[in-house]
Amino acid sequence: MPPKNELASRRILSVTEEELSRIVLDIHDGPVQNLFAALSLLTRLQNGISHLSFEQLQSAGVGELIPIVGQVEKLIESSLHEIKFFLGTFRPPEFHRRSLASIVEGLVFQHEEWTGSTVELNISTLPDNIALPIKIALYRILQEALSNGFRHAEVDRQWVKLWGEDEMICLEVVDQGKGFEPPPLEGPAATELEAHIGLRGMRDRVALLDGEFQLASSPGKGTRILVKMPAYV
Repeated sequence: MPPKNELASRRILSVTEEELSRIVLDIHDGPVQNLFAALSLLTRLQNGISHLSFEQLQSAGVGELIPIVGQVEKLIESSLHEIKFFLGTFRPPEFHRRSLASIVEGLVFQHEEWTGSTVELNISTLPDNIALPIKIALYRILQEALSNGFRHAEVDRQWVKLWGEDEMICLEVVDQGKGFEPPPLEGPAATELEAHIGLRGMRDRVALLDGEFQLASSPGKGTRILVKMPAYV
C-alpha cells in the first residue's frame, strides 16, 4: 500500500485535475456557446444581405436586420462579462443565493432573448436547498443543450422540463430538429473527438456527481436529453 503522503498527493492531483476540467467545461459551455450563437446570427445576417445591392440596402430591409445586430451585441457582451468572471472566481454569479428554478428561468429567458427562439419551460416541485455543484452542473448542461438545438438542430422551439423525483433532480430537453447519430459516450469505444466536447462535457458533469445521463437522437427525428442527479452531494 502506498505511503500516506503519496496517497494524499494522488488525491490532491486528482482534485486539481477535476477542477481544471470543470473550468474548461464552464468556459466551453458558457461564453464559448454564446459566441458561437453570435456567429450563427452574423452568418444569417450576412446571408440575408449578400444578394442586396447598395440601393436595396438603403431603401428596404436594413431595419429588419437591426434586431439581429442587437442580439449579437448582447451575446458578445454577456460572453465577455462571463469570461472576466471566470478569471476571478470560476463560479457563475450568485448561484449560491438563487434557487434552481430561478437559475433555469433566467437562462431560458436569456436564450430566447438572444436567439429569438422559443423555449417551452415546465418546472414542477423541486427539493429545497439543492447543492451548489448540482445547480452549476444543471445550468451548464441546459446551456449546452439549448445552444446545440439552436446551432446544430436549427430549431426555433425547444421543450424543457425540470422536476424533483424523491431526492433526485430531473432535467429533460427535447427538440424536433434535424437530429443526428450520437457517438458512443461510454465504454472503450467512447468518443474523445474535439467535435464532441459538448456531449462529453454533459456526460462528465453528470458522472462527477453520481447522476444518470441519457441521449436519444436520430437523423430527422429530433433529440432528447434526460439528466437525473442527486439533489444533495
